Amino acid sequence: MGRFTDINAQEWKTVRPDVAQGVLGTTILNEGITMTVTRVLPGNGFTAHRDAYGHLLYFLSGSGVVGVAGEETAIRPGLAVRIQGGEEHYYRNTGTDELTLVSVNIPGNGR
Repeated sequence: MGRFTDINAQEWKTVRPDVAQGVLGTTILNEGITMTVTRVLPGNGFTAHRDAYGHLLYFLSGSGVVGVAGEETAIRPGLAVRIQGGEEHYYRNTGTDELTLVSVNIPGNGR
């Protein structure tokens, strides 16, 4: 990826079909951390799962629910969610429009 990138012109790939359905992503950074712009189709998302690495999720548009370590909250634009490595987490698009977010994968336990 160059200095300036049109995200809409990037290739969108299915994300984690082992734990997700209807989730597409395009990676914009993969240098120590991985940053992916993610689109979730209505009625779809990630099932509860755990990863060895941490995450930072930043929701750009849409609505849904996100859960981390037994806590759940409504997704809205501007919501940021920190997930430590090993914590159970999920998110789902419960709206009628696409849910978009930036997902940052943090090596190690993400602390």
